[in-house]
Order: sequence, then structure tokens, then C-alpha cells
Amino acid sequence: MTYFKIGDVVKAEKFGQLEHDFTGTVEKVYDNSIMMSIDDFDPADKTSVNELNKRAVVRKSAAKILEAVPRTDEDREEAAKEEKEAKEKAAKANKSTRKRKTTKNSKKTTDK
Repeated sequence: MTYFKIGDVVKAEKFGQLEHDFTGTVEKVYDNSIMMSIDDFDPADKTSVNELNKRAVVRKSAAKILEAVPRTDEDREEAAKEEKEAKEKAAKANKSTRKRKTTKNSKKTTDK
């Protein structure tokens, strides 16, 4: 997962009313999404952008950093921590969703 920071210039995929991809600046970072101001967009989307008040909440997976704000060592540590937690969460989800194999012999019969 990419580590976003306030001030990053980001390109986002089209969604909802917007018919074309757009670019903007990150204003707020959430767990799985970012809120961004829409700075550059296709003229055909002008009405939709105005309805959204030139802001959009976009999934992190649907956004790509074009120009990053300088990162500090603290930012890099935070990014590594978030990435580690995401991997652990994914591993835990995969482990808990596995189905147990059962055999016919292991089933108890109470009809005797």
C-alpha cells in the first residue's frame, strides 16, 4: 500500500459521476482512502466537479502519487509500520477464512 501524506499531488481513477481520471492534492488521509481537492480535470466533468465542491474521497488503491511531499525519517517509519500491520491483517484474514477439512469418519453418529 502506498503511503500518502497531506500535500501529495495524486492522480485518481474516474468514479461515480466523473467520466475521466483527474488529479489533485491530498487534504486528509484516512485508513483506506484519501480526501483530495480536485485541481485538474476534464472539461466534460466540470458540472460534476462543481457538485462535489472540488473535493473527492478516493480509495488509496485507486490513487497514484505523481509528486510526493518530502518525507522525514519519522514518515518512513510510520509507512513501514502501516505496511507491516496491513500484511499481518491480511494474513490473519486468510487464516480465519480457510475451511476445515472434515472426513466422514470424524463425524459423530447419534442415530444408533
